[in-house]
Amino acid sequence: MDYIVNVTEANFSEVWQATQQIPVVFSFTSLQDVASIETDAMLRRLVDEYPKQFLLATVNCDEQRELAMQFRVQTLPTLYFFSNGQPIDMAQGKLSEQELRIRLANILPKEEELKFNRALELLQDERYEQALPLLKSAWELSEKKNSDFALLYAETFIVMKKTEEAKAVLTQIPIQDRDSRWQGLQAQIELLEQAAESPKLQQLQADYATKKTPEIAIRLANQLHQVGKNEEALTLLFEWLKGDLNASNGEVKSQFLAILSALGSDAIVPKFRRQLYSLLY
Repeated sequence: MDYIVNVTEANFSEVWQATQQIPVVFSFTSLQDVASIETDAMLRRLVDEYPKQFLLATVNCDEQRELAMQFRVQTLPTLYFFSNGQPIDMAQGKLSEQELRIRLANILPKEEELKFNRALELLQDERYEQALPLLKSAWELSEKKNSDFALLYAETFIVMKKTEEAKAVLTQIPIQDRDSRWQGLQAQIELLEQAAESPKLQQLQADYATKKTPEIAIRLANQLHQVGKNEEALTLLFEWLKGDLNASNGEVKSQFLAILSALGSDAIVPKFRRQLYSLLY
């Protein structure tokens, strides 16, 4: 997307629709006016300084007289500031850079919105671990008042099968915001918790309680990992590694490392890597 556009009658409708999606500054100028040229230069610098945060729509009043008349432009330069499809501010005549920045700040997305949007991009690529801290920060910057941030934060935990973390977030959402989406996430947590107590897992836990062997430990750890109980799985395997690093011909260590690899940058990974290194060195 080009964030600087020259507006004409041909593309005006498209630019006008863009005000619903992104903050827009309509800049009515003339190449014959020194103040217009200076203002245009400042705005272009700010487009570079705040990448992808607002659209600069320039209108050359020497060529687009009809558009200038529609906006009742009487002084050059004239700036209109739009956000969410609504006019927020208007300025006539030359502005200092400081004044322009103040006016622009009224329509630019807030820091929490920028972090939330970045998290959305990461989630599209299934980069959940990288999205989590951005979602947490966005929610906290909103003083935990933006429940949309919190719901996506909880939903990301659910996708990663971290039900306890998801429940902790959902309990902090105000009652008035506990809509159908909130209910749906609660239902997903219940299903995950039911899966965690599946007959297969229960049978493996019973088998291991009866006969503690590294082979059963490996199968049990894998099942625990499948239902998101990763700390329990790694703790189980580490107990065997403490006794014998090559337990079950090295298969215990292989399973331990496989789970660590699957967890990527999960917060528990450094802890268990340090524990393993303490045995190796």
